Amino acid sequence: MKSITYIAPHKTALTVAVLLAIASLIFIIPMAILLSLVTPEGAGLPIGMMLAMPIIYFVMGYLSTALMAWIYNKVANYTGGITFKISE
Repeated sequence: MKSITYIAPHKTALTVAVLLAIASLIFIIPMAILLSLVTPEGAGLPIGMMLAMPIIYFVMGYLSTALMAWIYNKVANYTGGITFKISE
């Protein structure tokens, strides 16, 4: 059995934040197309919000993942971390 006793907060948070930003684009692009088809002529699309969403996902994803990695590292000192088995 092996244990995860340390998670690098910055590297993990950066990876998760980039994944979340990309995932938000997967939803925002089709949503923008759909909204452009159903929005009345005079009403504008919420372009600012659509552009801000990947940035918001990135920042919040980074901060929350870094915090959880830091907490995990503190807890793993007392519990021994997550144990797993590798088969080859």
